[in-house]
Amino acid sequence: MLEERLLRYGAPALYDKMVETFSNFHIHPYDVQSTVLKVEDKFEVSLKFSADFSQSVTRQFTIEQMEHPDEEVTSFFQESAEKCKSILIADYYKMMKV
Repeated sequence: MLEERLLRYGAPALYDKMVETFSNFHIHPYDVQSTVLKVEDKFEVSLKFSADFSQSVTRQFTIEQMEHPDEEVTSFFQESAEKCKSILIADYYKMMKV
């Protein structure tokens, strides 16, 4: 993998784990732009979110974690979902004040 790909196609198991975790926080997959990029012997997963997708989080995972998501992967997605939810709520209230 030489180019950045959508997580859905580049790492389907990770994408499924992300969707499962984010749905627990009532966040739709379309509220997040998720990509994966091969960096040396690891894979870098990037999640972008907020109204204009300006907020991002990134973490690197091994090929084993990509195929079989573990506790570290789950923890990353939970932390990201919490951050995304708080930003989406803040964006909503900013929009309502206008």
